[in-house]
Amino acid sequence: MTILCYRLLLLKGLLALVPLTLLCIFVVDEPLARLVHEHGAPVRPFFAALMVAIDRLSWLFHTPSPLGVPWAWSLLLLLFLVGRMRRWPHCTIWLVVLLTMVGSEGIGNLLKLYFNRPRPLAILTYQAPNADFWQPVGHFEAFPSGHTAWAAGLLLPLALRFPKVRPWLLACIGLVAIGRVGLEAHWLSDVVASVCLALVLTCTFEMATWWLRPKGTFSGAPSVPAAA
Repeated sequence: MTILCYRLLLLKGLLALVPLTLLCIFVVDEPLARLVHEHGAPVRPFFAALMVAIDRLSWLFHTPSPLGVPWAWSLLLLLFLVGRMRRWPHCTIWLVVLLTMVGSEGIGNLLKLYFNRPRPLAILTYQAPNADFWQPVGHFEAFPSGHTAWAAGLLLPLALRFPKVRPWLLACIGLVAIGRVGLEAHWLSDVVASVCLALVLTCTFEMATWWLRPKGTFSGAPSVPAAA
């Protein structure tokens, strides 16, 4: 993808995902949550097991090194630096993944504190009065979905850069998003907003790091072997 492609994707993504998020908030969220609450029991064990796997993977990514920085962050930065020195065409992908993953998670956590929206299960079990944002009482953190933001921040840059693995990586993000809704941990708008956040950061960091790509090595036709 060229820098123009990322600009167009950013524009199209905002035009599609922001209205979709609003539509979910005002029309889809509560009916879907009640439907999942009443009929979602058969799939909950699968999604619960999936979330255990995601949590373990996330723990590995956040395990700190002796320097206090997570090992995964250090590894991604090292891959970028080595790739840059060896003039790998797609060396910047590791920097984009690092920035998008950290940015999605960090901004998502700040938005949770700001919006203070109850989770679906809290509404359906009468722990909160409604699904409104900015609840005056209680500490809630539904919007956006942290799991989805982290997964999309990690995988979306790779999916956009490498078409051959794109369907599999997007499927993984979708599975995490569906799992959060299926477990009644998030509204549909929460996961859509998380994907939107990751997309904005991915496109922004791709354009911001474009100048770091080795000159004369990037053909504009991404391939999986080039990232290895």
